[in-house]
Amino acid sequence: MSMLYTESWTNDQKIIEIGGVKIGGYPGVNPALLVASLFYQGDKYLLGEDGIIDKNGVSKAIEYAQEVALKYSLYLGLDVIFPTERSVENILPFISEYELPLFLDSPDPMARVKAYKMANELGITSKCIANGLYINSSIEEIKEIRNSRIENVLLLVFDPMNPSKSMMPLDRYNLLVNKLLPMARKTSAKNILIDAIVLDPASIVFSAETIYLVKKNLGYPAGCAPANALGPVSKKNVELEEMFGVHGGLAVFLRIYGADFIMYGPIKRIKYIAPAVAIVDSLLGYSARYNGYRIDRKHPLKKLLKKLQKLFISS
Repeated sequence: MSMLYTESWTNDQKIIEIGGVKIGGYPGVNPALLVASLFYQGDKYLLGEDGIIDKNGVSKAIEYAQEVALKYSLYLGLDVIFPTERSVENILPFISEYELPLFLDSPDPMARVKAYKMANELGITSKCIANGLYINSSIEEIKEIRNSRIENVLLLVFDPMNPSKSMMPLDRYNLLVNKLLPMARKTSAKNILIDAIVLDPASIVFSAETIYLVKKNLGYPAGCAPANALGPVSKKNVELEEMFGVHGGLAVFLRIYGADFIMYGPIKRIKYIAPAVAIVDSLLGYSARYNGYRIDRKHPLKKLLKKLQKLFISS
């Protein structure tokens, strides 16, 4: 047995389906979900805080990201960030047309609540993820997730009121087990996902180890948002080669630790991430198949690794 598939891992590796995408399971069994952020502060597609957006530009950007994901047999999701409560009315009906996992996100709890209500009104709750439940989330928000029939909820394993006691992986794991999972059960959501919050570039180590603990012991789909720490890593500040190395390398690092989803930031940045994730997914998938797991025909293993093998044979 390989290192990833030891008997110390729980056999209950949960696989959930959201927006036509399978998320979770042992690393490599299903392709990684790459989650793009839209309408964050400074996003060029956001023309006003009330949710006025460049719909044509957004459509083209999503189509581009879908093409890249398809090229490498990876999955695409959207982290839809509502800047204000009012913006939900303008953004969600438009973005709901896409058959993708939609993380409903906002720094404003009332905007999240409104997004949950509207998702129910639009009949799209099965492909939406409440993003999310914090240690200090209100009872009202928990109730709204339940009342709106949101089927999927993301738990953010960090306590902003006590950062020193919620930084290390074991502290985060205990926070999840003792506080966040009981909260999640009150929402009646069908599926639970775990976000091992990233605070700065160095903390990605703790996020990765938290993901490993969650996957190994509980089996929930887990991931994080390295983009939260990598915003300044752009062509304005680093060389192009560093762009590929930093974004792609950190995504691979997280994937090796078991991350099922990676929130990579601005949507077109997928071109820096996808090739690196696809090759590690190919090898993880090969390992999984070798250890007796069934691999779907739409998998990086069947595309990128197959291409590399042909190049090797013909050289």
